[in-house]
Amino acid sequence: MDPKSRHIIEQTESHPTDGNDTSVSGLPTASIKRMARARRAAGLAARFFLGQGVLQAIQIITGLLLIRWMSVEALAQFGLTTGVQATMTTLMDLGISSTIIPLIGDRRDDRALLGRYVRSAKHLRNKTFLALAPATVIAFSAMAHPHHWDWRLEIVLVASILLALYSSGSMACFSPPLLIFRRLGDLYLPQTLVGTARLVAYLVCWVLGALNASTASCMNALNIAVNGLILGKQSQKYIDWPQQNDASAEREIIHYAMPVMPAIIFAAFQGQISLFLISFFGSTVSIAQVTALSKLGQMFSILMTFNVVLIEPYIAQINRTRLAKYYCGFLILGVLFCASITLLAFVYPTPFLWLLGPKYEDLRDLMGWVVLASCINYVAGIAWIMNRARKWIFWSGTILEIALLLIVQVSYILLIGVHTTKDAVFFTFASSFCYVIAHGYVGIYGFLHGPKKMKGSSSDAPMPEIGMPG
Repeated sequence: MDPKSRHIIEQTESHPTDGNDTSVSGLPTASIKRMARARRAAGLAARFFLGQGVLQAIQIITGLLLIRWMSVEALAQFGLTTGVQATMTTLMDLGISSTIIPLIGDRRDDRALLGRYVRSAKHLRNKTFLALAPATVIAFSAMAHPHHWDWRLEIVLVASILLALYSSGSMACFSPPLLIFRRLGDLYLPQTLVGTARLVAYLVCWVLGALNASTASCMNALNIAVNGLILGKQSQKYIDWPQQNDASAEREIIHYAMPVMPAIIFAAFQGQISLFLISFFGSTVSIAQVTALSKLGQMFSILMTFNVVLIEPYIAQINRTRLAKYYCGFLILGVLFCASITLLAFVYPTPFLWLLGPKYEDLRDLMGWVVLASCINYVAGIAWIMNRARKWIFWSGTILEIALLLIVQVSYILLIGVHTTKDAVFFTFASSFCYVIAHGYVGIYGFLHGPKKMKGSSSDAPMPEIGMPG
C-alpha cells in the first residue's frame, strides 16, 4: 500500500465519524476505502504491465525475428521441437503447479504451509518428468521421421526438449509464491534480462550464419533452465522450505487437481494438434506456416498472463456477494477487446502479415480466421481462469469438454482431413467453440452449486476482500 493510501485509512480508523459515516476528510468512509483499494489496484496493474509488457515484448520480438531469420525448413524443425516441448510440459504439470494459489487462499502468511505446497508440487513434477521423458523421445522421433531430417540434428533437438521440460518445473512451482506476495519485480526482471540475452545470442548467430534449429532450440532450453534457477532462489525469501517431502500435501494437491487432469491431458495435445497432424500428413512447408501462424497467438499471451497474475487471485478471494459483477465484467471486457481485433484482421490483415514477413504472404486470406479462433480461445480462457480460482472444478465439465472436442475434431478429420495449412486453421477454429461451451457450463454450474468441497481444506471459509476497486 502506498503511503498516501495508508495515511487516509489510518485517519479514517483513528477519528470518529459523524452520523452520516463521514470521515474527518469530508468524504464518506466507504468512499475513502474504495479510493485506497483503487490506488493499490492501479499500482499493481502498473507494475504488472511494465514487467509483463517488457518481457512479452522481448518474447514476441524474438519469435517474429526467428520467423524472418530462419529458413523455412529450420523454422519447421524448430516449430516441431517447441510444439512437442509445449505439449509435454503440460502433461508433466497436469495442473499441479496451478493448485498452489487456490490451496493457500488467505493463508499466504503461513510460510511453512506455502513451502510444503511448493515442495510437494515440485516433487510431483519431477516424478512425472521421469515417467514421461522416454515417451517424449519416442513421440518426437516418430513425427520427425517422415521428413528425413539428419539423425544428429534430431538428437540435439530431443536433448533440448528434455532440458527445457525438467527446468520448466522450477519455473512453474516457484512462481506462485512471488505472485501471492505480488513480488512482480522478482518475477519479471530476471526473466527479462535472460530473455534479452537470448535475443542477443540469436542475433549473433544470425549474423555469423549459425542460426538454425539446433542453436535456436538449445538457447531456448538454456533460457528456461536459467530462469528456473533464478526464480527458485527468489521464491526462497517468502517460504520455509521443508526438510522432506510431505505425502499429505501431495495427496491434497492431487485430490484438488484430479477432476481436471483428464481435460488437461486432452488439452495438452489440443494446443499443438494442428501442428502434429500437419507433421504426419503435410509437408515441411506446412509445418513452418502453421508455426508462423501460431506466433500471432502471442498477442494474447500478455492478456492471458494478466488473467493469471491479477484476475485469478482477485476472483479467488473476492466476497461472494460481489462475484457475479466482476465475473461478468471481465468476460464482457474480453469480448469487446477481441471483437475489435478480429474485425481488424478480416478488414485489414496487412499488419499481421507484416509481422510474419514476406515468406508467408500467401497466408493473407487466413489471417482473420486465425485471429478469430485465438479470440474465441482467449474468452474461454478468461472463464477457465475464473472458474479455477473459485475452485469450480467438476467432472461433468471435464467430460463435456472432452466429448465436444472428440466429436468436432474426429468429424472434421474424417470429413475434411488436415493436409494443408488452410485445413489446420479451420480445424482450430471449429475446435475453439468447444472450449467456450464447456467453460461457460462450468461457470453457470459453479454459480448455482458453489465450489468443489474438499475435506480438511478451507474451501468453505468466507473469502476475504483484497485490494481491488470496490
